Amino acid sequence: LEKDNERIRQQELSNRLKSLKKNSLMDERFSGCTFENWIIESENKKLYNLGRRYCEKWDKIKKENIGLIFHGVPGTGKTFLSFCIANYLIDRYVPTIAISSIGILSRIKETYSSYGKEGEAEIIRTIQNADLLVLDDLGAENNTEWAKEKLYEIVDFRYRNEKPIIITTNLSMDVLKNKLTGEDGVSRTYDRILEICQPIEVKGESKRVKKASEKTQLLKNILN
Repeated sequence: LEKDNERIRQQELSNRLKSLKKNSLMDERFSGCTFENWIIESENKKLYNLGRRYCEKWDKIKKENIGLIFHGVPGTGKTFLSFCIANYLIDRYVPTIAISSIGILSRIKETYSSYGKEGEAEIIRTIQNADLLVLDDLGAENNTEWAKEKLYEIVDFRYRNEKPIIITTNLSMDVLKNKLTGEDGVSRTYDRILEICQPIEVKGESKRVKKASEKTQLLKNILN
């Protein structure tokens, strides 16, 4: 009987984890972003340690509503780090949403043709209910008033309900502020973000540029 109860419990936990992963909205290609897969180098060790500590102190982080905004040039590991945090917490049964700003807005738009406002409300509710929201590549979305309004709704809800957000952006903080400012000239979304997210500049050589340079050299060697 004890073995049966344990088997049922494990099955329930497994089902719960599958459900959390499905509801995370995470693209499958980010499932491999884990601290176990992190290649620790001198230039990224501080980021690794920051991410691990954030996860290990999650109960306090959640209680104090401490978010992060990673900003810096593309290819420095901002997305990988934020999805490492997301996967770590999901594996510990913390409801987490991890998606790009373009992805969120696309999903909302998709609901208009088939479900209308009810579909939009369901997507927004899913985002709102998550203990942690990872919003990747903020600022890459189309610069429309509709996009700004939807992003404000999401950020404002989490601000008011004291639910943490982790944001990544390839823009500088000043450029991001300008991008998020509405036609009325008020930077309300940016101001909300700064109230709940600690800005962290991620420096270092772009891994993508380095990889491209290595491939160019490899091609030259082959052709010569």
